[in-house]
Amino acid sequence: MPLDLLATPADELAAAAARHFGSDKGSGLAAAIFRRAMLRGEFAPEALGASPATALAWRELAELQLPQVVGEQQEATAHGAVHKRLLALRDGRRIESVSLPMGRGRRSLCLSTQVGCARACTFCETGRLGLLRNLDAGEILAQVTLQCREQRPDSLVFMGMGEPLDNLPGLLPALALLVDRRGLGYAQERLTVCTVGHVPGLHALRELGWKRLGIALSLNSADPAVRAALMPHSVRYSLAAIQRALIDYRQRANLAIGLHWCLLPGINDGAAEARALAAFAAPLGRTFVHVIPYNPGSAPIARAPEEAEIVAFVARLRELGLAVRRRQTKGRTVMAACGQLGGPPVSAS
Repeated sequence: MPLDLLATPADELAAAAARHFGSDKGSGLAAAIFRRAMLRGEFAPEALGASPATALAWRELAELQLPQVVGEQQEATAHGAVHKRLLALRDGRRIESVSLPMGRGRRSLCLSTQVGCARACTFCETGRLGLLRNLDAGEILAQVTLQCREQRPDSLVFMGMGEPLDNLPGLLPALALLVDRRGLGYAQERLTVCTVGHVPGLHALRELGWKRLGIALSLNSADPAVRAALMPHSVRYSLAAIQRALIDYRQRANLAIGLHWCLLPGINDGAAEARALAAFAAPLGRTFVHVIPYNPGSAPIARAPEEAEIVAFVARLRELGLAVRRRQTKGRTVMAACGQLGGPPVSAS
């Protein structure tokens, strides 16, 4: 079976080429083929100087598997367009990725790691699908490669469809490929993994020894009963165990651990919730709370919070000494905002 160029590390590709060609003859293109596949989504040995016979041999060895873009939607914002893509995988399953404008010409790409999700968070559209399957490393990388054809993302966030740490076999090799300077060459601090609190997964990330890899916890309530109601399949690990894993994860003092809070009016926006969040954050060292106004989906559990409610909750957190950023809503009109992926199909491209 041919190697997937987007899932094969550069060294493995070179070694496989040497074996396939029986010598280094013809395999010298491995580095260029790897880079071109990653950055441009192209596999054309002839364009790199290969003879017809060498090009044919390369196509026997490897292939480029890019998902098909079967739908796209955009929403205009003050900083540029939110761009959502619906991607059909080789087995017909579909995922979504979202390119977000971040100001000053910068873009962040929200990546999916699973088709669906097993976590069933009540405020998340993806959770209504259940888990259909994990993505492999090549399918994760392909989302980046497709965006690079338009504009290289400045940062990558694993916050799309799925719980990334439920898919370590896909996530960990994808991370290694993303930081490889022979290909996409992302710095660790340009990558952020978001989790609902998968303790063994957090330990696995720490074992990478990457001191600058970003981590964010989708917390949403520091009250165990409220959190269990909002995130019924994410109570396998207690808040105390998650807190301990985040403390252990820190490998440099100035790392800001993200705490994501989907703000649900009447559910988790009160003074008691704010105090519980502050108590949870206290032993973690440097943290940054991202208050994300709830984005209603196809079966909303609440209304979107009003501006005054958002401002009041952010003020409570700041009074308690927390560093807080109110997340600006982007993509809500095209079901591309936080918690809305995997909803109604996007329009055909």
